Amino acid sequence: MIVRRIGKVLLVILIFAIALIPAVFLNTLYGDFPAFFLALCLGLSAVCLRIARKRITVESELDGTDSICERGRKISAGLRVYNRSKIVTAKTVVNIFISDLFGGEDSMSRMYLALAPGKETGFGLNIAMPHIGVYRGGIRDMEMWDFFGFFQVKVPLNGAFEVFVRPRIRPVEELRESEVVLAESSRDTRTMVSGGMDYVGVREYSMGDPMKQIHWKLSAHSQGYMTKLQESSREVDYSVVLDFAACREDDREVLMDLQDTLIETALSLLDEIAKHHTNYTLLYCDRHRNVRRIRPRGREDDLDLIKDFSVITPEPDAAFPDACRILLEEGSVASRSTNVIVVTARVTDELLQELMRIRRQRRVPELYYVIPAGLNSREVETLRAKLSQLDEAGVRHYFVYTTDAGGEAA
Repeated sequence: MIVRRIGKVLLVILIFAIALIPAVFLNTLYGDFPAFFLALCLGLSAVCLRIARKRITVESELDGTDSICERGRKISAGLRVYNRSKIVTAKTVVNIFISDLFGGEDSMSRMYLALAPGKETGFGLNIAMPHIGVYRGGIRDMEMWDFFGFFQVKVPLNGAFEVFVRPRIRPVEELRESEVVLAESSRDTRTMVSGGMDYVGVREYSMGDPMKQIHWKLSAHSQGYMTKLQESSREVDYSVVLDFAACREDDREVLMDLQDTLIETALSLLDEIAKHHTNYTLLYCDRHRNVRRIRPRGREDDLDLIKDFSVITPEPDAAFPDACRILLEEGSVASRSTNVIVVTARVTDELLQELMRIRRQRRVPELYYVIPAGLNSREVETLRAKLSQLDEAGVRHYFVYTTDAGGEAA
């Protein structure tokens, strides 16, 4: 860009030098006329450019039905540029943008056009929306040149539209790449009856638990006291933990794919659970790093959830509420769930230990491990080996590959 500007300056100097040649040989007004005329033309061209710049406006036309779309679909938008001046514009470039998950603006295309005086120019856009979130798109700015191409100005415009890209709800079978089938898991999740009291399992003794709730027989074979988990009904309850912590990753596109798959996996699981049970909650970190515990009502809550979800955070600091910290908080409340499902893209040793601890409490944990689709077989086997201790502890785990914008599982 700098080289091009220097070239233009040198070209103008050369043209003026040529225009001054007659003045050297003709010591009259006629000799100065070419240079004077050239300067006048350049000045008028610059003035016209400034006038036209102030009279350019833009409007966006987005059908209300297109303001919400599912991930992977395209939205159709129309943009109209008005030249309200009486001056025709020369070379004009419109910079089209779409925002990304992290708040930046990625220029998608450059459109070249010319605007007649007092006229409008309209054009349509078909933009693919490959990622979940609320995005802004439209005209970021406009670059205009004068008639001779020597002067350039930028016109900041506000022709933007907003699109909510919602997650796709997928069948649970599509999410699972591999699983450890546990014959005893069905026994752990059903309500059992002992001594006329309903309970769903046991957990480690906590200070303040009534003595009559202690499972004496099991405690005799354990290293400490075990307390019965009482339940007033036979309804099975679930907690789905959505973790936005990730391993180090410099590629933003990979991070956005991970975020998409994390959200779609968690909401797809909740959708499946809601078909059979009424007692379920979603736990996640919001954008203010608070742990939220809610019960989504269905697709009608998608927009509020997406706006509230934290952005995926590679290698977060210790204060970030990752899956392990959320599980610790969930396990300390009286209403903790018997079935705990963790959806994460980062599995730490601490998380594995917490899942196995939950299993020892006779609760039923599951792990959905979201991994990039581009991993080779050796990398996948390394991840499998890391999860081998879950096999020994009887904790179900699944691999979920990220998917492309077209929606096909990798």
